This record gives sequence, structure tokens and C-alpha cells, in this order.
Amino acid sequence: MTTPLVAHLEKYLGVIEGGSGGGSPIKVVRFRGQPEPNVVTYVTLGLSRQALPMPNGRKVRQELLLSAHERHDPANIASLLMTFGEYIAAQDRALLRGDVVGPSSPLMAGVQMNALYAAMPVFFPGEFATFHGTSPPTVFVWMIPLHGSEAEFVKRSGWDAFEDNLESADIDFWGLHRPPLQLSAG
Repeated sequence: MTTPLVAHLEKYLGVIEGGSGGGSPIKVVRFRGQPEPNVVTYVTLGLSRQALPMPNGRKVRQELLLSAHERHDPANIASLLMTFGEYIAAQDRALLRGDVVGPSSPLMAGVQMNALYAAMPVFFPGEFATFHGTSPPTVFVWMIPLHGSEAEFVKRSGWDAFEDNLESADIDFWGLHRPPLQLSAG
């Protein structure tokens, strides 16, 4: 049976291609060709069962997404996203735009990136970002893998300065082996 949240995902991303999750309450599903050809988008399902606190006493439900070239190992990406979703649930705090988790150890084997950045899913239709069929609404948070130097820049200079750099850079958002960005504070 398709849930309203799954119907929302499939409306904007197409039919779920596959998923994983084992015994975890958080599963990860994937959509091929989203948001571009040869890119796969992975989305958590289950994190939104928990309303997460935000500043000023507000609450939100969240699901996480990460997009990568299809050449990257789906099992590693799904494992990363599921584990990170479980971490967010255990922290019992919503991710806010510009939040950085890390740097720490590499996100997965063979990848130098070691942090994740929370962003709005700007490569998808605007209506996709929030599912209003839950109370409070469910927001989809785009997790961008970062190098340690990029994570430290966000922490030092702020998310707005980082996103200004993203807008002016020629960056492969879907590549997990991209070089670190050369960032400037303005």
C-alpha cells in the first residue's frame, strides 16, 4: 500500500527503483534519473515519524535526501543515509539550513569527503521540498557531502557565504570524488 508520503515522492521523483534498510526503522529508497540523467537520488523513509524540535519551540518532520552519480555504490550511499538518519533521530533536533555535521572520518570507503551540509533541495521542483500531509509538515533536507575544509568554512563564515560560493563555482554536486572547493569569504 502506498502511503501519502510515498505518493508525494513518486509524484516528483518517479517510481521507487529500490530500497534498503534491514531492521532499521529508517529505510532508504532510490530514484534513478533524478534530478538529472545518470544521477540517483536516495531518500530516507521513517525519520519523519518523529517530530523534531526547532528553535522557538516549533517542530518539523524531516526526511533526508542525497543525490549522486549512478556510478557510485548504491549500498554505501544507502548505508550512509540510513545511519545518518538514525543519528538525527537520536539527536532529537531538526537539521536547519546550513547545519554541518562533521568533519569526522570519511563518509564511506573510498571517499575523502567527511562532512554533510543541510540544504534546501533546490534542484527539485519547489513543491517537492515540503509535504503538507503530516502535522507538522515533513521537509526534505538535501544532504551535500563536503570536504573538511568546506565544512570548516561554513562553520567559520556562515552558510550564506558558503552558498554564495556554491552559486559561483563550477561544482559537480553529484560527484563523491570532486576536489575541494576554493572558497572565499567575500
